[in-house]
Formats: sequence, C-alpha cells, structure tokens
Amino acid sequence: MKRFTYILAFVVIIIFPTLAYGAANARLIIDYEEITGLDVPPIIMNNRVMVPARGIFERVGGNVEWNYLHRQVTVQYNNDILVMTINETIAWRNGEIFIMDVPPIIHNNRTLIPLRFPAEAFGFCVDWDGTSRTAIINSGNSGSGYSNNEEPPGELPKPPDPGDKHPYLPEKPADPPDEHTGPPDGHTDPPSIHNGNPNLANDISSVPIQPESHPITNIITLHTPRENGAMAYTIIASSSISDVNHFLLADNRLVVDIYNSMTYITGPFFADGPVNEIRASQFTRSPYVTRVVFELTNHTDYSVSLSYDRHVLTIAFAVNNVTITPIFNTHTDTLHIRGDFQPSVRLSAASYPQYLTIYVDNASIDNMEEFKQDGVFTSHLQIVRQTNGVAVIHVFMENAWPSIELNHGKDYVSIILHGGLSGIRYDFWSRELRISRDIIPNMDITQLRHNNEYLLNRYTLTLPVAADGLGLGSLYIADNYICTITVHRNGSGNTKIVFDTARVMAFTVHETPAEIIIRAHLPQEVHPVIVVIDPGHGGRDPGAVHHGVRESDIVLTISHMVAERLNRHPNIGVYMTRHTDEFVPLAQRTEFANQVADLFVSVHANAVVNRPNVTGIETWYILHPREDNLSINSRQFAQIMQRRLINASGAVDRGIKTTPYFVVLRDTTMPAVLLEVGFLTNAQEAARLATTVHQQLLAQAIYQGILEVLDMHGPLR
Repeated sequence: MKRFTYILAFVVIIIFPTLAYGAANARLIIDYEEITGLDVPPIIMNNRVMVPARGIFERVGGNVEWNYLHRQVTVQYNNDILVMTINETIAWRNGEIFIMDVPPIIHNNRTLIPLRFPAEAFGFCVDWDGTSRTAIINSGNSGSGYSNNEEPPGELPKPPDPGDKHPYLPEKPADPPDEHTGPPDGHTDPPSIHNGNPNLANDISSVPIQPESHPITNIITLHTPRENGAMAYTIIASSSISDVNHFLLADNRLVVDIYNSMTYITGPFFADGPVNEIRASQFTRSPYVTRVVFELTNHTDYSVSLSYDRHVLTIAFAVNNVTITPIFNTHTDTLHIRGDFQPSVRLSAASYPQYLTIYVDNASIDNMEEFKQDGVFTSHLQIVRQTNGVAVIHVFMENAWPSIELNHGKDYVSIILHGGLSGIRYDFWSRELRISRDIIPNMDITQLRHNNEYLLNRYTLTLPVAADGLGLGSLYIADNYICTITVHRNGSGNTKIVFDTARVMAFTVHETPAEIIIRAHLPQEVHPVIVVIDPGHGGRDPGAVHHGVRESDIVLTISHMVAERLNRHPNIGVYMTRHTDEFVPLAQRTEFANQVADLFVSVHANAVVNRPNVTGIETWYILHPREDNLSINSRQFAQIMQRRLINASGAVDRGIKTTPYFVVLRDTTMPAVLLEVGFLTNAQEAARLATTVHQQLLAQAIYQGILEVLDMHGPLR
C-alpha cells in the first residue's frame, strides 16, 4: 500500500504556502512522462496547483466535457464521474456532494481545476517535489489509500452538513450566453463524453435541462415503449423535478441521475428494443438522488428531455429504418439486414429446432413480405413488425440446424447459416449442451480437460479424441447466460468445445447412455459459499516497491495460497480477481465480486516513507447500512481476520480501521475486508514477507479466519 503518495498529495496543499503567492508555473509528470506543450501550463495559484482539465485527464484515458451554459466541467474516469462548477467549491462525485477548498477557475480563456481533489477522487497517486515545483501523478497506482492514523495525510474532502435539506443546485446564468462564445477550452461545441467513438451511443438531446429549485419529489413509475407505443421510456415524478444529469459509460450504459428525488421503483426491468435492462435505485440520500441505468444493446442515438411541468422525464431513441434481404447460395443461407446505421441484432434459438428468431432492436422494416424461397437450411422467413419498435424475423428450418456466424459493417449485419455441426443441441430451459453418444461412442468423460477462464467469461472443454462427427462451427445462443458455443480443433487434433458466456458461470459434466451433458450453472447454484480473493495492484501498478520486494507479487502469492486451501473445502467456491501479474481496474474487481461473492478479501502490503520503523498488520472495512440484515457484517469480519493474522504472525497489532474511500470496500455489496499484511518500508518486515514460510503462515491465518466466519455466522445467503 502506498501511504506516502497520499501524504505527498496533501503536501501539495500544506507546503505550498512556502511558495510565492499568486500564479507561477509548475511542472507536471504523468506516468513517468513530463507533460509539455499544453495551451496553459499547470500553475500555482493561491497556494494550490491548478491544471487544465482536458490536457491532463484525457492523457490518462479519461473524458472531459464542458457545459458552458452551466459553467460546469465533467470529468469521467472508468465508472467515476466528477462534476465541478466554475468559481464554486461544491463538487459532485457520482451524485454525492463534496466540498473543495478551492474552486475551478477560467484562466487565459481555459478551464483550470485544482489537482488534488480530482486525483484523489479517481484514486491516483500524487507526489510533490518542492525543490523543482513538480507534481507527479501515477494513474495506475489506484489503491487502498493511506493507512497510518498516527500521521494522517491531511484534510479529506468532506460532505455537506447533514442538516442540509436539499442538494445544491447551480444557479441559472443571469444572461444567456453569447452564441458565438465557445467554452473556455477552445472548443466551439461541447465535446462528446466518449470522444466520438463510433461504437458508443450519441446524445442528440436538443434542449438542455435547466436546474430549478423544487421540494423533494417522488419517482413513482417507469413506462416502457410497450406501454407508450413509441420508442421512448418515461419516468414519472409526483411533482416537479429539480435537475437531471445523464452520461454514457464506455460499455453503452446510459446513466440518468434525478436530483432531489426519492424513488419508488427499483428493477431490474428487462426491456425490448435498444435497451436490454433497466435498473433504478436510491443512489444517495445526502443529497437524495435517484439513479436509473439503461443498459443499451447497441450504440443507438438517444435524447433526454423534461416535460414543461417537469413531472415527466423522457428517454427516447432514434429509430433505424432497415431492409431485409435473404441470399441463398449452394452451401450457405445469408440474411442481410441493412439500416441507416448498424442494426442492433439479437438471436434466440429458444424454438430450436423449428426456427431461429432474430430480433432487430429499435427498427422500422421497409419490406414486410414473407420470403418462401427454400435455402440450404431454411424453408421460409416470416417477418413481424411489433409496436414497441422491435422487428422480429422467424427463420424456419428444414431438416438440419446450422452453425451461425455474424458479420458486422457500418450500416449492416449479415447472419450466415452454414453446415458444420451435427449430433449436438442446446437445451435453453436447463442450460445444457447435449452431445449424442453416437458421435463419440467410446469416450471416457473422466478424461475431459476443463478450463474455466471466468475472468474472461470463457469455459473450454477439451475432448481426448478428435470427434470428427461433431464437425466444426458455432451455435449462437444469446440467452443472457451463454453467448456462443464453438467447436474447433486444437493443435493436437483434439476437439475443443468453447462456451463464451455473458457472465460468470460454473459448469458440470455428466452422462447418460445416450448423451454427454454439459450444464451451465450460476456459481451460486453450485457452491453453498463463494469467496472472492482480490490480490491488490498488478501489471502496470506494482503497488509499493521497497527493499527489492514488490507488493503486487507478494499479495498475489499469498492470495494463491489462500485459494488453494479454500479449493480443498467441499462447500466453498473460490474466485480471484486476477491470477497473474496483470492490471485490473478497481471497478472491474468490484463488479466481478458483486456477481458472485458472499465474502470478499482484498490482500495488500503497506508502506510509509521516512518511517522505516513502522511495522504491523491492520484490517480495513466499511460498514454499509445494507449489511444490517446479514448474519455477519464487515466490521465483525474485519475483527475476525485481524485477530487471526495477529495470533498467527505475532506482528504488531495496528487494529481494524474504517474509511469511506477504498473503492473495493465502498462498492462491494457483501461483507468485505482489506488486509494490510505488513510494511514493505520496514527492512525486516519486507524480508519476512518475501519468505515462503511467512507467506504460508499468513495464508493459513486468512483461510482459518474465513472458516471461522462460516462456522459462527453461516449460512451467508
């Protein structure tokens, strides 16, 4: 753990008074590269480092949007959104208000923001070299935070007073902006939050939603296009809505935040058209913010608007005008679907083996005729128009079920049906792939090789024979669990069956006299208890590195030792957020854990510069209100793990600690702890942590702590 980076981040604030008051240039290094050539260089103003928002955060993979009507700058990094207003010290981080000590400013017609708050909000590591007046940012070292209460790193951003009844709303501009006046960063139009990525949806809203101050409203219902008869979703409030913010994440999730509102809708709602799923929640209560997330099936243009009385919020999607053309050749049947833009296509074999169903989301079909020309596999096509904007095509089969391939272009999708597989079928109701024994009559299923690459959503079953009778090709499943099942040969000539999944799945294999059956399960259907082990850092983020020891290496080894022990337990399923020295974003770790885990353990090592004598073990937790009804909460979990580690190691007991800022604890939904197993800045402790004996001792203590939780507080579901 890199405590020194957080201390030094605050040194930027605390030590700057020794510098000259007013504006003076500063140097900036991001990920070991000095940043030069900016329109406006970083400056020191009023004892704070101020940096150009776009020039800094787009270099580390973030996106910056300027709203010159509200004079707001929005910075998106991974799944975190930070909104700041010019000359205002109140900022929004993921819908929660924080107070900054200095506001963003406009300097030389450019937007400058304070370095400290955004860097800490996104988990970056920040150093300050006072001699050369250089700020150093490491975007990869997002981690657990500081961890020595004896020397706190400074004042953290603080939420507003709990007595505040309503969220802060920026004032309307006193005068409308000059239409010729562009945003301060020099762009004439507000930039897209995804920098024009053609694979992402575009916001085509025509009128920005202006904030107004109203009493707290209730979000009472959500109407779908099926109910509206149009390609629009409407969110109904009991009274006027104060303000709405919306943004698009990199995986085509549209997030709509409704400020000053309490929700009476939850979800998930499964939808048709351009939306796969909708989730709603009370995102925060101080202030009250309702968050509605639309999981889009494709990059369909959208708009967000508010009715005149501010009671109805509408999310509408552009309709794609498509033409369907069947092409029958000697060996293949192809269905060519062309539109104004690339059609969003979903396939379902739920009516196997009678017909394949093709859904074209958010589409209006130009040609409605029924095609009856026989193909190699198809007898005829039936095209159905639905009122909720989804085109449905039934492809009726002849005698054989084909393999299916999809080709995508800028404005088309081609669905190609061809021969290749036989003696194999997928049962949608039981999530089972059934292989006829006639194809592989003498195969011993104990010789099958299994490889569940769950972090990649892939499971591979290698048969010890060629199984030529199966053929080669893919089944397109798309049932919210399995995407495709592909049969191919490896370099040794053996047959591999590869399941590409839509989420983390577990697999079992059994046989009957007639069939070999491969079943896909949700992990919770297989394991009574699931533990996720999270080795901190990895890849381009090594964590703390001292005395020749890398934190990312040490914690990965200990985590593997814990997983080996847990795997031997018949009632525990164990998953890891990384298996090798690879970089895994924090949001990806928490999203993975939230899919499967009953318990979450993040393993780290500590560091504090200029304090080489500091040693010991500490355990961090965040106690969430959602844990009130659980048999064990994160604080109790932390107490058990800390006691086990101290008793086993004899290390200095630094106790259990809590913080609101550790992402892997804040955003996980099960009892979760973060273990700091020692200080790498202490030479003796670093040497001890590098030994296999000490690693095994710590791993055994973690394992025993997990067993104690299960013995005393199980079952956890």
